[in-house]
Amino acid sequence: MARSISRGALFVLLLVWPALARAQDTSFFQRLGLDRLQFVSLGAGVGRVSPSQVEPAQIYGLSTDYGELARNWHIVFDVSFWESRYTDAAVAQFVDSLRKSIVDPTNDYSVLASQVQVYDVTFSGGVRWQSAAAVAVRPFGGLGIATHVINAEGRLIKGTFVERALDNLSTGFFANAGILFRPWGRVAVETQARADVLSGFRSLQVRAGALYLFGPSRRER
Repeated sequence: MARSISRGALFVLLLVWPALARAQDTSFFQRLGLDRLQFVSLGAGVGRVSPSQVEPAQIYGLSTDYGELARNWHIVFDVSFWESRYTDAAVAQFVDSLRKSIVDPTNDYSVLASQVQVYDVTFSGGVRWQSAAAVAVRPFGGLGIATHVINAEGRLIKGTFVERALDNLSTGFFANAGILFRPWGRVAVETQARADVLSGFRSLQVRAGALYLFGPSRRER
């Protein structure tokens, strides 16, 4: 329960931070050109993610668009969650390394392999280039920084330094590309492919979802 509350609080902060910060120091944001930003869209999506050394899993995400920083360049935020387990090969490799490091003259010590679950909550922020053409299908591409809150647990690593090492908060980079399809009104459908890179961890994902558009981003006339 406490973990769920913490994730919810972080997500709320992710959504409202730009507005709060802008209200605190308008002149600073004007100098950066961020005073033109506004809450443009809110979306939700689902897909598949394939992390390194982890079984592919379902991924769920929420995203927000704060409008244009410059022509065709948008500021976007995203939070996603997935849970899976380390592959049998990864666990077997870890068990083998443990067996080789154990000195047991009586040869009666054994290490039994078991599943190691892993969870990842990712908070992302970046810029996205998106075509402003008045057409229903609009391609986009973006990049940014992502913070991964990773938690691992299992009988094999419980209470060990390995569990503490796997439970960490890591920051890396991501890049994505996709298509936004807006057939009518304020509803749009989005598909995207994304790659995340951070120290000791890589992942590829494909996601599709729907967005509700609150209004067009403002531009300088």
